[in-house]
Amino acid sequence: MEEPGSLLATLAQSSAAVVAIVGGFLVSRLVQLSSEREGLRRQMVHALDELAHVSKDLQEAHEYRLHNSQRTFKEWVLEALVASDPDTLDRESIVADNIPRGSSAEEMADYIDDLLRIIQQAKADIARYTRDGDDAGLEIDHLRARGLVVPDGQGEVYDEVVSWVGTQLPASRYVLGVSMAALRPFDAAGHATDMRRLDESIRDEQNLYSRKLVLDATRSRLATEIERIGRPTGVLSAIGILAIYSVLGIVAPVVVMSVDPEELHEWQKWGLVGAFIGGLFAVLGYIWWYATTLNDPLPTAPAEAKVQRPIGGARHADP
Repeated sequence: MEEPGSLLATLAQSSAAVVAIVGGFLVSRLVQLSSEREGLRRQMVHALDELAHVSKDLQEAHEYRLHNSQRTFKEWVLEALVASDPDTLDRESIVADNIPRGSSAEEMADYIDDLLRIIQQAKADIARYTRDGDDAGLEIDHLRARGLVVPDGQGEVYDEVVSWVGTQLPASRYVLGVSMAALRPFDAAGHATDMRRLDESIRDEQNLYSRKLVLDATRSRLATEIERIGRPTGVLSAIGILAIYSVLGIVAPVVVMSVDPEELHEWQKWGLVGAFIGGLFAVLGYIWWYATTLNDPLPTAPAEAKVQRPIGGARHADP
């Protein structure tokens, strides 16, 4: 009669061999996933660092471009705003007709309110230093000598208001019958420089915005990949199968051998053999299933989204 220990030892050794083979494959898979995850993590750190720098540069470029847009807008509308009545002024029409290229109605709508406030303050300040007898030749330097203080960055507005005040003086005080505002030459070179500066700032902002879009997409892709690696296909199933197989094919025979039975009943023999065969089929079934997942079709690429630039413009021709 065959000794029970021989059968039990054979089952335990066979199960241990299967567990070692599949376990080795599983460990190598986990090591590979860990290496991939570390590589993706480093890419993520690099992408986030670059994204932070690009976002900072984009904010600075946006502020610089906005400053140039406001400068151009002010050049186009300042004379009309100074001569207008704030109570009857059609702000929406002025904004809609004078949006600098690269800007938007929202940006200029906010700026025109600030510009009107500065104009009203300039009119009030200049009125306090205007005297009877002033003529159309009145200049800002005359008012400065009387104590007028022009805030930093608002000299152009105060100059325009002084010119407008000159147009309100009696016609007999005009120089050759023409106001000083009409005698001011148009600075073509300065205007061309301003337009070139505006175009360059628009281009810089657009380039940085495009880079930021690419980095945002890279960050999202890396985050998705890291999350996917954190939930690898079939790894938990393999661990579960190996655990059950180890209990039924290795632990159970060893426990029975420790009791040192003189004889195993038929149902015990077939039970142990059946557990071994069932575990073996489970392992083979898992390997077959995992192999089929390698042939899964690749995901289709999503439809390309239409990405709008962060800014827009309505007026492209010089006034």
